[in-house]
Order: sequence, then C-alpha cells, then structure tokens
Amino acid sequence: MTRLSAQINTKAIHEEFQRQFTDELHSCATLAVFKDGLPLIELVQGARHARPMFRVFSMGKPLASAVLWRYRARNQFDWDTPVAEFWPEFGTRGKAGITIGHVLSHTAGLSSHSSIPVVDYTDWGRVIAHIEDMAPETKPGSTVNYHARTFGWLVGEIASRVSGLPFEEAFAREVTYPLGLRSTSFTVDPSDFGRVVPLELSNDWEDRNTGHNMDAILHSRVLLPAGSLLTTARDAAKFYAVISGKGTINGVPWLPAGIIEEVTDLRAGGIDQTDGNQYSRLGLGVRLPSQPPNSYASNNDLRTVGHGGLGTCTGWASLDCGVSFAYITNRLQIDEQNRNRLRRMSLAVRKSLGLDFDSADEKH
Repeated sequence: MTRLSAQINTKAIHEEFQRQFTDELHSCATLAVFKDGLPLIELVQGARHARPMFRVFSMGKPLASAVLWRYRARNQFDWDTPVAEFWPEFGTRGKAGITIGHVLSHTAGLSSHSSIPVVDYTDWGRVIAHIEDMAPETKPGSTVNYHARTFGWLVGEIASRVSGLPFEEAFAREVTYPLGLRSTSFTVDPSDFGRVVPLELSNDWEDRNTGHNMDAILHSRVLLPAGSLLTTARDAAKFYAVISGKGTINGVPWLPAGIIEEVTDLRAGGIDQTDGNQYSRLGLGVRLPSQPPNSYASNNDLRTVGHGGLGTCTGWASLDCGVSFAYITNRLQIDEQNRNRLRRMSLAVRKSLGLDFDSADEKH
C-alpha cells in the first residue's frame, strides 16, 4: 500500500503548472488536489471571471453515473438488471438483454449516435425515441466500444425511469447537493454564461468548428450527460475525493464502501475500435489505467480510477492513498500532446505527494 510522504512539497506542481503556460499549451487552466477529503492545493490561472467554470466534456461521465451508483446503494436494482425492466420501450430490436452494467461499462453495443440528428439534441424525448429504435451493433456485454454520446442519454433516461425525476433534478439531489459541488451542472442559466471559460483550438486540431458547436450547446442549454458538464477543478477533485475516501468525505457517508468497490473494479476490457484501437479498462462509469503512458501517470497495478474529457482535462482518485486530483485546461490538443501535458501534471502531483507512479513516465 502506498503511503504519503511525511513532507509534502508542492513546488514541482507549481512549476509544471507554470511550465505549461510558458510552453503555450493553453491560456487558462485550473488544478486541485484533495487529501483525505480536504483541499490540499488549488490553482487557477488565465480566467477572466472571478468564479470561472470549465467545460469538461466526457470527464462528466462518472458524475452522471453516480446517480445510478446511489440508486444501486438503495437496492433499487442490480448491475445485471435489464434496462427494459424500468424502460419497457427500450427492450426492442435485440436490446432486451442489455443490463445497467452493460451501459455503465460501455458494452451495451449502442455506441453509434449517427442515427440521431444533431437538430434533435435539444429535444430529450426525440433523442430517447431514436435510442429506442436502435439495434445493438455487437452482442451486449461482449465488446468494449466507447459510447461517446449515447452513454449520457442512456444513463440519464435510466435515472429518470428509476426515480421519476428529470435527470438534472436527480443529479442535483444525488450528487451536487449532498457533495456540496456548488459550481457543477450540465447546463447553466444565461446569467452564468460569462463564467464559462472560452475554448481554444490548437493549430493541429482537425475540426475547426468544435468551439462554435460547443458554444451553441452552451447557449442553447442542451443537456448532454455524456459531454456538457461544466465544473471547476475543486468540485471535480472533491467528487473524486469521496471515491478515494471509500464513499465517505469528511466523516459524512455518501456511498457504502461496497458500492465504491463495485464501481471501481475492472468490469470490462479490450481493444476499443471506437477509441483509436486503444486497450480500454473500464469499471462502472469510470476508467481504470490503460497501458502507460496515460493521463493518470499510473500503471495497471496502481489502484487508480478516473476519466478524461475531450482534448483538455483529466481527473482521478487513488484508492489506496486518499488522494484525488483534477486538472482542466481550455485549449483542445490532439491526443498525444494532450495526454502528455495531463500525464506530466499527474506525475508532478504523484511525485510531490510521494505516491507511486509508472517509472516509464520519467522517460517522457
């Protein structure tokens, strides 16, 4: 079991944080580290607003999943419960055997969102009708295929069917309110648009419309549980702090330790053809470390779980050390460059706190 060093020197964290600005990797960033449920360090630089919020894309998937974690803790279902038990219209065209566990581990076989017109994203009911009409592309449970967008609609609708509440209300009741995440939501009121840090695109970012499209989602208040989360590094690290704390933060229980163990255990793994043919290791709504080098600066033997977000950010929890971390930037970088900056920041945190890390990372 890894133990924290008696002396914590955060100089390396500050230096790496500044180095990435000097190297012009982004113009705005924020970082937070928690230890045993308490904030250890928080950095924000380059923001125009005193209380900035950052877009974190898929980094929001674990937070959306957490609504279902809470319902599982109340024994409202098992991970092997078919989705159709709560959502009968879903159980057509070969989907009757898809379980809640399949959805959370990206093995439901419904990864493609090509049949859902973008113009329908503003209408939750129409999106759900499209999903009900889908047929699995692979046998449910057999293949890891990252559900980039469909994950959020599936999780959100399951949560609504279980609770009888709109997803955003369920999310507030189960996640943001009890954990005190005061600057975290999937949509924001127009009065808060000014808090949202503008996105930037690196010169080699292929889709030059990404920023415009993300602004349209923001201003139209489109609910995308798989990709529209806005938050701060402090809130994200606090969320992971309750995972590193085995379901408890500052002495207040949020989830039973057994549920934390279930969702952070390896549930599925394999070559993911939808995610660059990388080998993915998945829990229930979270990612375990993949082959190093990775954004956690971790190897498969280090008990770490987390999730990244499109070209900008990562967050993780060390399950053995009571440490959690979030790092969010505003410039979209392509895979290798982004993974490198996130890994270097994670590595600085691990070294500063005396945590184990993948020694191969020292070569990069």
